[in-house]
Amino acid sequence: MADPISEASLAPGGRPGFRPAAPHPREQERICSLHSLQVLDSNHEKRYDDLTRLVADIFDAPICLVSLVDEDRQWFKAHCGLDARETGRDIAFCAHALHEERFFVVNDASKDERFYDNALVTGPPHVRFYAGAVLRDSSGLPLGTLCLIDHKPRQLSEAQLDRLERCAALVENELIQRDALLAERARATLQASIDPITGYSVRRRYLQKLSSWLDEYASDQTLQVILIKVQGSERWRKQKGSDFVDGVLQSLSTQLNENFDSNEMLKGRLNHDTLMVLLPQKQAVSGMRWSRFVDQPWLLHLSATVRPTLLICSASLVPGATTAHELIEILEEELHNASDWAPLQKDIQVADLTSSLQLRIQLNNRFAQALRDNELSVHIQPMFKCGTLALSGQEVLLRWKEQDRWVTPYQMLRIASHAGLTEELDIWVLRQACALLSQWQGSDEEFSTVQLPLSLNIAATRLLEVDYVDAMRRVLRLYRIKGQQLQLDISGTEDFMESPESLVAAMKALISEGISFCIDRFGPENDSLRLLSLLPAKSVKLHPRWIAQLQTDPRQARLLKAWTAALHVLGLEAIAVGVEHARQQQVLEDLGFDQVQGFAFGQPVPPTDSYQEWLTNIKTAIKG
Repeated sequence: MADPISEASLAPGGRPGFRPAAPHPREQERICSLHSLQVLDSNHEKRYDDLTRLVADIFDAPICLVSLVDEDRQWFKAHCGLDARETGRDIAFCAHALHEERFFVVNDASKDERFYDNALVTGPPHVRFYAGAVLRDSSGLPLGTLCLIDHKPRQLSEAQLDRLERCAALVENELIQRDALLAERARATLQASIDPITGYSVRRRYLQKLSSWLDEYASDQTLQVILIKVQGSERWRKQKGSDFVDGVLQSLSTQLNENFDSNEMLKGRLNHDTLMVLLPQKQAVSGMRWSRFVDQPWLLHLSATVRPTLLICSASLVPGATTAHELIEILEEELHNASDWAPLQKDIQVADLTSSLQLRIQLNNRFAQALRDNELSVHIQPMFKCGTLALSGQEVLLRWKEQDRWVTPYQMLRIASHAGLTEELDIWVLRQACALLSQWQGSDEEFSTVQLPLSLNIAATRLLEVDYVDAMRRVLRLYRIKGQQLQLDISGTEDFMESPESLVAAMKALISEGISFCIDRFGPENDSLRLLSLLPAKSVKLHPRWIAQLQTDPRQARLLKAWTAALHVLGLEAIAVGVEHARQQQVLEDLGFDQVQGFAFGQPVPPTDSYQEWLTNIKTAIKG
């Protein structure tokens, strides 16, 4: 066996006029097939190495290779008797074998005019004999060879060549099986990426494709977005089954495909009830008569009692201002908000989100500066006792006005999360609240005797962060505020449904400082009485959606009465939030609510310098 050679010593060579093997007639197809196997530059695999050693022993050859011919190199998947992993294609014997039907043999390279001054012949590994059996893919295209190399001239009989060809078939089988496995994986990945109901991409795949789209289109080219959501899909699933909602979405996707050029659409099913389509500007959707789009036979056959309400939103956007992931999140938030304000006509709500989308993208880029430049503010909204309407507390609400438009607290929290500023925002609000309490305390001698805490909103997970708790204690000391003057309205307690122990411990640690707790947004997704019984809170704010349903669902009153009774058994006060109409006061009192909060009784307003002035303004507003 020859001494192994280093890869660096395998330099191209040859005489003037030396020409390497010509490209294969189907070279591009061949290269694509080879690359699709994803075998080039892969790690050593024992079965290939064992096979080359076996073949070398059978033919008593010092070198045996599994050689794959790439665009400008030959790469060795297995190399017995040779240390190099590749050589240049221009000096490769195997490149010549690609033009043969079965095998390519050179008995004495030193006497062959094609190879006698080839660098592999004149230098290491001093090739004299070469025999390569062609390796082909499943379609018959040549990929490389299983080859034998010797340092002395020799010949193989027909029987030996047949035997080498059979050994090559074993290597071919490994490559074809690899090809089949990769194809099966690709099919499985594709199936997992396509929604079987609509044929649209599922969320994960859609995000990947959306990223490519946003990169492909120039930043000055406007794109159109369409979002369609089946309202109340969970209720329809319970009443009519999953097939009903899936059928609606399937029909909607068909209508979208028929109304727009399907080849230029980027189509996705974002979740169980929402479709999203992205279009070039030339397929404009502004002014489209969506009622005509919806009034199709698939929907007309449904009676009014089983016809779902659709929320259809469109928007224009210029790529480059945001990432695909951020864009999807912003669109979903604006879609959620639109369900509250978009006009309803003929079972559809239609909204143009262009201005909202553009503002949100701008706000994402502006928020950090606004926070650090103190452009944000806090407003205070009062809470009242049911029946007497005596003031029972006040809540700090975050406000930001940008371009003459108030950004909603929900939007701000999402923007802060995207920007990684949630912690900084929480501390900012805490400082503002404590500064206000300190100011009120200094302006009114009787203020310290008033036991009406100022409420702050906070995520339950933040209570487990030592940095936040320590910061809260430092701020309280800085402004000389007692813990009794603060209440934390905590949201996200449902995350602790299974293991509430850590949350309970964190709450008790702050209760020892005098701080009290209210469970915020208790409702559709967070309604565990067991969890409430464990949390050391004083009150519970029921989700505004439950209050709003009093207007439309006659069963909601009985449900709310049962919940308030259960809360009272646990020693918790029930607070109705989001109350829009003062006439609901008696109804809410009859249902067992202890406190009310909402626009009907008090708008969030900027705080005054004096607490007495604040009280006077509140009493005036109530009388009015």
